[in-house]
Amino acid sequence: MATDQSPNRPVETREMDPRATTFEGGHFALFDLYRANIQSGGGAVIEGRTFDGCFIEGPAVMLVMEGTHFEGVNFGPSGGDLRNMLFRPMSGQMAIGAIPVRNCTFRNCQFHTLGITGGDDLLRRLVEQVATTG
Repeated sequence: MATDQSPNRPVETREMDPRATTFEGGHFALFDLYRANIQSGGGAVIEGRTFDGCFIEGPAVMLVMEGTHFEGVNFGPSGGDLRNMLFRPMSGQMAIGAIPVRNCTFRNCQFHTLGITGGDDLLRRLVEQVATTG
């Protein structure tokens, strides 16, 4: 996993089905997917989805919940320190305002201006395993 690479995707976006279980090569803002998921009756958690080769942008904070995996993800610019994009819930119990994802797989995706929050184990693993440059 790497970060700090500039986005190199075109700015174009495509229509998407917010209830699809697989997204391939999409370019979208995480908040737009979240809002569309709620409006289509999918609930307030993005759940059970696979994202493959997608460009996912913020600004937003993603609450990473159980069963979510990152494979070959470029987490985007972090100023040379991944901790700049990680947020620890102050109470350790909730992250109000973050977009929750559960049982999702992000494969070969690129994030841009997307913060990450979750449990201490997740945050620690990301700091240890994600390579940064600069």
